[in-house]
Amino acid sequence: MLFCLILLFIFNVCVSEKSDLGFGLNIGNAIDVFANYGDLSQVTQVVSGEYEEEEKEEPIVPFSEKNIRVFANATSTENEWESLSANMDILLCENFEDLLDKYFSNFEIEGTDKPWKAFMGDWIIDEIMRTLGIIYDGKPDNCCYVLVRLTKKHKSEKLDDLQDVVVKDYVKRATENLNVSDPSEVRRFMKSYGTHYIDSYVTGNFIYQVFKYKRPWYNAFKAKIRSGLQTGSSNLRFYFSSYFLTQVGDIRIASGNKTIESWARQNLRDSQYLYSRPSLLRLHYSPMLAYKLNHLLDNGALLGLGLKTLRPLFKDRRKGDMYAEIVENDLQLWEVNVA
Repeated sequence: MLFCLILLFIFNVCVSEKSDLGFGLNIGNAIDVFANYGDLSQVTQVVSGEYEEEEKEEPIVPFSEKNIRVFANATSTENEWESLSANMDILLCENFEDLLDKYFSNFEIEGTDKPWKAFMGDWIIDEIMRTLGIIYDGKPDNCCYVLVRLTKKHKSEKLDDLQDVVVKDYVKRATENLNVSDPSEVRRFMKSYGTHYIDSYVTGNFIYQVFKYKRPWYNAFKAKIRSGLQTGSSNLRFYFSSYFLTQVGDIRIASGNKTIESWARQNLRDSQYLYSRPSLLRLHYSPMLAYKLNHLLDNGALLGLGLKTLRPLFKDRRKGDMYAEIVENDLQLWEVNVA
């Protein structure tokens, strides 16, 4: 009889754990950041892909990383913006790494100041630049960049306060039995229950273009911006002319939707002198094109993500702090190794 009860208990635990596994954007669920560290873009739609439209086998989803439910009664607050208009940003980037910092500025992973390395740290520079629509010239840090992007939010969700949250029973038992003084045991726990939980996210889409400058011309543009140049001013076009630029990047879209990318390249063309080229700045001068593109932008990309260490799982605060310290120390080591 006792043996049967033990088997029934193990079966219920296994069923519970299996039903709590997911692959979508489940607020409050835990993920193991190290499972795909350096290539989280493989399981999150954050940059445009190189595939052709006809080769897509499955619909694009913003998030598909394995995650597990660790809180039994966590609540969250949602916001949806069905009719929200897209917003344009012009971001000045001092060097190539600053460009990546700005691109991932809405992503936060507790324990690291360089979230982009978790998403693209394993990529070679040539691959990253090609994905961002620019050509690698061997000297990325000798130049400056301007990132122009048009962002349309669709949905956001933020976890509510966790003060009275209840931890799932099987997770609670695992934390109570965990010896946080043993790093190898802690790392096994990470693989089973994760390192961080999803505290917040934003989905939607954004279309972007990178412009490359030599430093003297970039400094002149930056000084003009600081002196009061309005981004909607007709003078803005001058600072994006061939006189200042060393390279004009291709127009890309975060969701990887090739149909929208093609539409943008064909319709957002800026004529200068004897030639024309695709430019998102056309949206400043053509409200009709801006209106059309606003309606084309879908909900296929992850625009922001907030991940926090699993400190709240531990009833013993000191034990939770020790766990988080090991996670964050490992993160910093991994961050250095992909540099």
